[in-house]
Formats: sequence, C-alpha cells, structure tokens
Amino acid sequence: MSYFIDPSDKDLIQNIRNLQPYPGYCIFLDIVGSTELKDLETAKWIIYIYNTFANTKTYFWNLSDPIKSVGDELMLYFPEHNLNNEDALSIFAGLASVAKSNEVYSKDVKISATYCNNVYDITFIKNTKDVYGKDIDLTVRLLSIAQSNEIIMNEEFLNKLRESYNRIGNKEQFPEVEQIVGPWPHKFKGFKESVNVYKLP
Repeated sequence: MSYFIDPSDKDLIQNIRNLQPYPGYCIFLDIVGSTELKDLETAKWIIYIYNTFANTKTYFWNLSDPIKSVGDELMLYFPEHNLNNEDALSIFAGLASVAKSNEVYSKDVKISATYCNNVYDITFIKNTKDVYGKDIDLTVRLLSIAQSNEIIMNEEFLNKLRESYNRIGNKEQFPEVEQIVGPWPHKFKGFKESVNVYKLP
C-alpha cells in the first residue's frame, strides 16, 4: 500500500520530508463515446465497458493492476524499479495493440502516456494504492487532447521509448514507433512552460 497521509501520525511532517520520488510510467485510458453508450440497455453497456477494460488488462496483467478507474477511464502506473524485462517499448507496444484493437463488444479508446519523475507513492485514503504528483496531472491533461484511437505522450516517454527501440535488432516488429509524429508545443492549465506533445495517430 502507498504511504497514508494520516494527520494523527506524530511523525507525519518528517515522513513527508523523507519521501522520495517514485519514477515510472503513467497511463490513462478513456473509453470513447461512453456516455452515449449508456443509452443502450444496462446489460449491453456494462459488457462493452467490461470488455474494453479487460482487453487492456490482458496486455499489462504482469506489470500492474490498474490503480483506479475514474468513471470510464483507467489509470495505470508502472514504477520503474518494478519493471523486469519490460520497458517503454513493451509498454508502448501494448498500448498500440489496445488502440487498434477490434475486439467484439469493446469500444474505441484514447490514451495518454508519460514517463514521470515528479511522482510520490502516497494516498489520502487508508489501505489503498495511489500515486500523486505533477507528472500525473500532466498525463490527465494529455488525455484531454487525445482523439479516438490515439496515443498522446510527453517527450520524456518518447525519449525512453526511442532508447529502448534503438537497442533492438527486430525493429520491424514495432512499426508504430516510426509512425509517431510531433512535437507540438502545447500550453496546459497549471503548467508554466509549454509541453512538447507527441502522438501515434
């Protein structure tokens, strides 16, 4: 579980000061058209959402369960120190598979992906897993400009992805990497500087 911010803890201030960043990869995935989907009978829209989420989990079950679902969005966080053979390339390949999936009774999605330095393994709800930090907020902001079946990413994620891609000999198995376009400098609420945005259309 994440470190619980407990006001009754006499060591809370010192413990907060001792917190270390928790670098890793943050993913947000949103089901496109999920509000209109709920005009269907209840059993049908529940099946669509379940299948879309389940399809996503099949690519990442060995890395992490989703930290949370917020409405029709999933949030995943992969701490860098927990990754074994997986890296930015394997995460990206999984996301690309989800984005182009045509599984029966699942919906289109839009995805944002960031490599995060400014993240802390904390929670404000006891006995839960969560992460907080400016880079998590950025992942949410990136999702807000994604289109259906797009993956939007920050420059730090792309740099990690390219490092991994450049080390392999079987580049033909990952054609989506060469299809990434950008950057587009974008100004997001709460961020003083423009953020370089990249995407897999």
